[in-house]
Amino acid sequence: MKKVLSLIIIIIIFIITVFYSPYFKEFFETLDEKKIYKMENIKLTEINTLEEFKFFDKGILTYNSQKIVYLDFNNNVLWENQNTEFSNKVFVTDTNIFKQTNNNVITVDKNNQEYIIAEIDGNIINVSRENGKTGMVVKGSEQALYIIDENNEVVVDNKKFKDTITGISINDKSKAYALITLNFEKGMPVNNLYYLVDDVELWSSSIENEIIIKTKVINNNVIVIGTENIYSYNNNGKLMWKNSIYNKILDYEILQDQISILFEKDRQNELITYNFEGKVMEIQPAPPEAKRLITADNKVFVYNNNSIYLLHNNKSDKIFEETDRFEDIRVDGNNIYILFKNKLIKGQIK
Repeated sequence: MKKVLSLIIIIIIFIITVFYSPYFKEFFETLDEKKIYKMENIKLTEINTLEEFKFFDKGILTYNSQKIVYLDFNNNVLWENQNTEFSNKVFVTDTNIFKQTNNNVITVDKNNQEYIIAEIDGNIINVSRENGKTGMVVKGSEQALYIIDENNEVVVDNKKFKDTITGISINDKSKAYALITLNFEKGMPVNNLYYLVDDVELWSSSIENEIIIKTKVINNNVIVIGTENIYSYNNNGKLMWKNSIYNKILDYEILQDQISILFEKDRQNELITYNFEGKVMEIQPAPPEAKRLITADNKVFVYNNNSIYLLHNNKSDKIFEETDRFEDIRVDGNNIYILFKNKLIKGQIK
């Protein structure tokens, strides 16, 4: 028995040693550098869509001001939700739908369960969902913020701001959240970054002469992407680092361990990846026609409304091209789903 255990331990140590060996990594990097990715096993499915449509949970949601239909990827109806009243606004997040009817806000979850959240004074202008919580911006006489928790309870109720709310991010580790507002002074933009718990402001900072396009709270730090700079603040509001931006931002992603930004350049676009210390980890060329970015399962894709490229080892492999305009893509492992008006194309990346 001892000999068997010793042999198993030796085998495990050998596997770990080989796996973390630089030669092992270089071998697979060399294979990946030579590989040309493409989309195979392509299947087209006709789908029935209403006025709006998008990926939702594990299927497709299509809707208008009165009716919501949830489809699977084979065009089977999973459920329908229809009211006699027309919704003023419909907002869709990853797994929840928010409808405003008169002054009532109703949420519908992925199982078609309805909850009346609150009566509000004004019109919903934006809804974002993060870490199981929902931030809702309402425009009345002033702009106001509502935050709804996982139990559909309002935990921040009608918190007013005099300036335009342009972004919100909810902490993944606490009840705190970051919020960006914008105003103009003498024609120049002034952004105010607030870090709050419920109605209590913990700290704030002002960023001038550029437009903030994204803020995200991650690992108790606040990442801010502007048109001119990237900023990182710690939990106490201290500016940890600031990186200048020299080209137009086309798209961006803030992941758990990195910041990826797709920049526009003259002859070819460029994808730059930063770590959370502000250091550049990687620079990759991208096709000039690529305008959007998505990272899924350690694969990086750039695309426009007709073409999709997979970036790897300073290469860009065109894996899909179509004359029709598509609206969205989703990647799940090696499977890719491309959503058009009234059709879905499915395939595998190999």
